[in-house]
Amino acid sequence: MDEQDISRIVAELEAGLVDVRRTFAGRTDDELRRHRLAGDWCAKQILGHLVEAEGEVFGALIPGMLGREAPPGWDRPPSMVRDDCGSDAASLLARFAALRARGVALARSLGPAHMTVTSERNWHRGPTESVGDLLSHWPEHTSEHLAQAREVLRAA
Repeated sequence: MDEQDISRIVAELEAGLVDVRRTFAGRTDDELRRHRLAGDWCAKQILGHLVEAEGEVFGALIPGMLGREAPPGWDRPPSMVRDDCGSDAASLLARFAALRARGVALARSLGPAHMTVTSERNWHRGPTESVGDLLSHWPEHTSEHLAQAREVLRAA
């Protein structure tokens, strides 16, 4: 992965924040907490998952892999248990935006030499997941869950 690839991913991360805001803007609390099917996440739970992944996976795992200051627990996978139906959507959005801004700054600080650093502490592609793997997956993860949220909101 070269500087151009990294710059493209940074742009995708920035665009993802705009898409998240657009997807959840103007929605009622009832729409955001409605479940399409029993056992499915509501839109708030999807947003909560994005917050969790932003802070505990991408925003913590990458610095931890690089030996930079990372939050405690960077090497333990998050629970992925969502209990955000009753959460305030504006607070979740604000938290996501703050974490994404931090994540964009992190992504901008990375160079090609960082992309091959690996760690046994990962959750996606087995024991040799690299910083480049995580960086590439980051905007895809957001897009996939935004598509899920849009489907839930269409049904609402």
